[in-house]
Amino acid sequence: MTRTRLALLLSLAAALAVPACAGTEDFPNEPAPNLDGEESISGLDPLLADAPPNEMLPEEGKADAVYPRQFDLVASQSPVRNQRSRGVCSIFSTVALMEHLYIREGSLPNPDFSEQYLQWSAKSEVRSFLDTEGSSAEKNLEAINRFGIVAEGAWPYEPTKWNTTNDPACTGEMMPVRCYTNGEPPAAARSAQRYTLPRGRWINSSATSLKAHMSTKRTAVVIGGTFFYQAWNHGASSLPVSNTYKRKGYITYPNDEDKAASAMRPAGHSILLVGWDDNLEVPRLNAMGQPLTDAMGRPVVERGFFLFKNSWGTGSFGVENPRGDGYGWISYRYVKEYMTAYVSDLPTVTPPAETCDNMADDDRDGRTDCDDTECALAPACAPAATTTSHANSTGAAIPDNNTTGVRSTLAVAPGGTISGVTVTVDATHPYRGDLVVKLLHPAGREAVLLDRQGAGDDDVRQSFTVTSFNGLDAAGNWTLVIVDTAASDVGRLNRWSLEVARGTASPMPAPTSRTYENTTAGAIPDNAPAGVTREIVVTDSGTIRTMQVAVDITHPYRGDLTLVLSKVGGSEVVLVRGDGSDADDLRRTFDVTNFVGQELRGTWRLKVVDEARSDMGTLNFWRLIVAR
Repeated sequence: MTRTRLALLLSLAAALAVPACAGTEDFPNEPAPNLDGEESISGLDPLLADAPPNEMLPEEGKADAVYPRQFDLVASQSPVRNQRSRGVCSIFSTVALMEHLYIREGSLPNPDFSEQYLQWSAKSEVRSFLDTEGSSAEKNLEAINRFGIVAEGAWPYEPTKWNTTNDPACTGEMMPVRCYTNGEPPAAARSAQRYTLPRGRWINSSATSLKAHMSTKRTAVVIGGTFFYQAWNHGASSLPVSNTYKRKGYITYPNDEDKAASAMRPAGHSILLVGWDDNLEVPRLNAMGQPLTDAMGRPVVERGFFLFKNSWGTGSFGVENPRGDGYGWISYRYVKEYMTAYVSDLPTVTPPAETCDNMADDDRDGRTDCDDTECALAPACAPAATTTSHANSTGAAIPDNNTTGVRSTLAVAPGGTISGVTVTVDATHPYRGDLVVKLLHPAGREAVLLDRQGAGDDDVRQSFTVTSFNGLDAAGNWTLVIVDTAASDVGRLNRWSLEVARGTASPMPAPTSRTYENTTAGAIPDNAPAGVTREIVVTDSGTIRTMQVAVDITHPYRGDLTLVLSKVGGSEVVLVRGDGSDADDLRRTFDVTNFVGQELRGTWRLKVVDEARSDMGTLNFWRLIVAR
């Protein structure tokens, strides 16, 4: 029977159908599973949604290809997980695939991603299957590809689905989405790093096609489809089951009675295929749970099984499987006739930068610490420290209200790679709040030491630490500039000096992080290029090392929204451009690199524009998180 004809049969039994990815607690009159929560299964509709029939999918391998008799990818699998009483089998099989792909890629030797977050993302960000707990590998991988998911620690899996104890609305057949996702992500998850995968695709579920994919790509396959209770030796089966088969993880092709009984209560399951064994032979069972025989009374033996990783934990299902506790075997014929198959590829991961003093090859290029060319300018790899002092005691008047100001120069020799600069300034002035003091490196780079700070205080007698020239050569003419920006007061530069460290004498200080925010809400005008803007005035000075922008926006169709960050008087960067994606609200933290190396002090502006008609929203708040 094809998947298409089976789906038609199952639709006729809709009145008796279980919700998508529902647990066995949905069958109160049936036997309970052997262990509490171990055998949660799935409704069928989401698992088959939008899946093309095998006839429309090409075979993956060559017609004359020969595959090994046994094959497995167990060595590149994460531990077997347990979905417990929640019906989120496709979430677990997709996360299992993702963890396997990251292990194969090599950047995360022990990945553990959040099933809880993926369940939320597939429904709240992708907007799929909003009236059921179930999902599909296609929609799950769309969420991972478009939005990314976080590590398990940012939002740990909750093994029990929400009920009225958690939220009074979580009862009945038409519950809000939050009841299926167990609420919204906590702050730690919203701000955590998100991990992605390439876009997924359907593949043919024939044995040759699945073998071709696994053997050539050396990556696993998510399958999902019809669940036959007796074939799976499930605790809710109305027919006798085999505990021996359950312990070995054997799933044979269903007999006719099992097909009929299971069609009365349609359900499904999703698992991860990780290998096969052409030689494995398992006797099929009849409706009484006894070996099935042919017309001559001979046992009907099924040969050829895929190895799969399940999500029912360990200690029961597959406990005697030689490939590992929690793994199972499912027949080629079962998979071809009743399962869909979905795959993705290895992630593209940018290696981290080399840390130059931890005795580790962080960027995985075969070179460690100071042997890595990335560390050529690192303080830890610099030659022995040297510091030279230079002073200019020739005084000069500071012109009043003059944009040119006074300029004083110091010649510095010898050269060498700068690891730190200290500038000491002695200037008299009756109103230091008028003054801007800058230091110019011989190459023309500028560092602002003082920018109209101190209001009505007198004079500037102060030392300034400058790190923005680290890594440059020290040799040449350095210039101090003092500008009086207002009328009525006259001052004088008396003297100034430089201390220039080369090598490791003055390593760059560790970055300090601070958050600035604007919590004044603003309506986002509909289809208006001007949008709404909110500004944050930052009075702290310093060079930006890292910057993040966090936004909280409510909007019924966030695909209309374009967000632009700018520094008033400077450049701007588009954080996200309206892409028409069908999801509501935008609560996200963006990593912004465009302003790294620039001065922090100034006015920062966020502009939110609604690019289309019919929907209105609100910018609730936004914040800057900056490390200097």
